[in-house]
Amino acid sequence: MKIETVLSPSLFHQITDLDKKAVVVIDILRATSTIVTILNNGAKSVIPVMEEDEARAYKGKGFLVGGERGGETIPGFDFGNSPFHYSTELVDNKDVILTTTNGTKCLEMSKNAKYVFTGAFLNLNALVAHLKMLNLDIVLFCAGWKDKVNLEDSLFAGAVAALLPEAEIDDSTLLCKHSYTSCSSNIFSALQGSNHFLRLAGKGVIKDIEYCCKLNEINLVPELRKEKLVAANLI
Repeated sequence: MKIETVLSPSLFHQITDLDKKAVVVIDILRATSTIVTILNNGAKSVIPVMEEDEARAYKGKGFLVGGERGGETIPGFDFGNSPFHYSTELVDNKDVILTTTNGTKCLEMSKNAKYVFTGAFLNLNALVAHLKMLNLDIVLFCAGWKDKVNLEDSLFAGAVAALLPEAEIDDSTLLCKHSYTSCSSNIFSALQGSNHFLRLAGKGVIKDIEYCCKLNEINLVPELRKEKLVAANLI
């Protein structure tokens, strides 16, 4: 097993043999944390779309639609990008459309991989167990922020690598692993002062950040199948 870490979407084009690999899309604050929460709260699927207009078209057909741009809820949508918006009462047995600034773009970019999953601290152990079972080469794809590297996604990539010590890793993964092991006891504290933490804190959503830093609250792995994210069949 080999692990490559892509620290920014602008570097994804360097990945080769994508059809033989498992890609883990990582957007901790907040898309992938929200996706695993939506599915855990009973939704049938999350359908990621890149463009706001496409999401609005789904809304016109009666779908529940969530989305944000720049951290702000898109006007007229049912939800934003907070995991707390998607209660069981609202999403149970529903298909939910989601469009975000960074995460949904990365899912689209990854769709030709053998497998595409989403990762969050919330489902870290479940994800790693599933990756071990598959025993494929892995691409940890950090969504970052508008093509820039961010801390929270890099730390999560390091957390995955730390739990797969048998894997061969590249330098990007090694960098992330060292960063994670230096602060693994308190991810929330480590993120304070980071750009995305400050952006979201400025919008008054500290509760979201605290939730997204929780470890192993959910035993579920979202998998992209036929353009829908559904719960993977875990061992």
